[in-house]
Amino acid sequence: MMENREDIISQIISQRQPQTKTLDKKYDKLGLKFNPFPKSGTTNINSDVHAGHLVPVDETVYKQVHDYVYDSLYSISASPKDKLLTAVIIGDYGSGKTQLLMYVRYLLDATSQSKEFYKNPYVIYIDNPGVKLSELIGAIISKIGEENFKKFIWNKIIEKIKNTKTYKERLGKLNKKSLLTENNPDPYDPVNLVSYKAFLDAWLRNIYDNRSRKEFEATFQGVLFEILKGEFNDATLAKYFYDLVSDDFGVNKTWEVISSGSGKRLDRKDIDIIRAIVTLVKEQEYTDFYILVDEFEDITEGRLSKTQVDNYVYNLRTLLDEHREWCLLFAMTGNALKKLRSVSPPLADRISNRSIFLNKLNNEQAKKIVINYLNIARVNASEDVTPFDLSGIEKINNDVDGITRIFLQKCFYLTERAVESLQQGQTINDKFVDYYLPKEIE
Repeated sequence: MMENREDIISQIISQRQPQTKTLDKKYDKLGLKFNPFPKSGTTNINSDVHAGHLVPVDETVYKQVHDYVYDSLYSISASPKDKLLTAVIIGDYGSGKTQLLMYVRYLLDATSQSKEFYKNPYVIYIDNPGVKLSELIGAIISKIGEENFKKFIWNKIIEKIKNTKTYKERLGKLNKKSLLTENNPDPYDPVNLVSYKAFLDAWLRNIYDNRSRKEFEATFQGVLFEILKGEFNDATLAKYFYDLVSDDFGVNKTWEVISSGSGKRLDRKDIDIIRAIVTLVKEQEYTDFYILVDEFEDITEGRLSKTQVDNYVYNLRTLLDEHREWCLLFAMTGNALKKLRSVSPPLADRISNRSIFLNKLNNEQAKKIVINYLNIARVNASEDVTPFDLSGIEKINNDVDGITRIFLQKCFYLTERAVESLQQGQTINDKFVDYYLPKEIE
């Protein structure tokens, strides 16, 4: 006989959490506000709330990361535009590479929140570099976001118009200034400078016959295209950027093309595109530009043909040589870096200007990780490992062979079981671990 569905759900929930109305107090008995360990064992890349607590537990890694952040922000070269500093985080799957990238992002973001440091870096995290360089660049554009990217381009256009007499004269020929009223506003009023559409509409409301309107629209388009072509020194980019800012309705096909890296006319323009991106971003009062690239090993793991790999690494190497106004931090496995070195030693050398190695956790580091995570969910930070004890931490770490991701998964699971079964004065010790996490039969 089939069991009643509601009865099954009731058993699952009530046996574990009998006081459902006080779910927000569930973890009080452990001295925690919530379970701080990630269910999947992987860092939440969409939130920096906890990143500041997740300080590297390896002292060497801690120092190397801080050195990279400081040197990339404050070192001075012969050319002020030469900002390039690359590094690669090397570790096996599950070793905490993504978590370390999030910590770097946290540090860089922290510098922009204090006037004391005189820095405002723009940081982009890419979790998939794509199968060709144009897709990596498309991912960068996508992370900036359509509205932001359009705003950056439009800001450049409007500043150029406002500060160039000939452009203002060309646009002003058909503007009947004598008829300016509440319904016929001044195009240069700040409220009309916020977007392409607002600016164009402000002009057109001062022009009455269709022939003159069409003439103005052609002039307007010509001025904008001329500005973009002059700024980026490329007609193809100018056309894409014009189409992007001028389309205010529905799905923007131009955005889909440039953010996916699928535009045929954009092929072989990787250097021009990234230069345009960095220029646009830094003109928004950002002092530095960072790209954090996760899972870079994908390009060496058989997804691409030899020709595709050769093209990707050649183009990226050229990009790093010719464009030096940004900083990059890659994360990949040791095997992937070895394969990359066999394909392109020059590129491997360039991206691994500094190498940061993540090794398996030892027991002392496992203890530090537990403390770091527990402090996320505590009212007051502490060096105490409760509700765990050292025997439990060492048992977990030894059982998972020091693999960070699996270690954190087990900590999450055991914390949930502790809420249900730990009595006053008990801890998650080695016996508790053995009971709830019996070793698999080999």
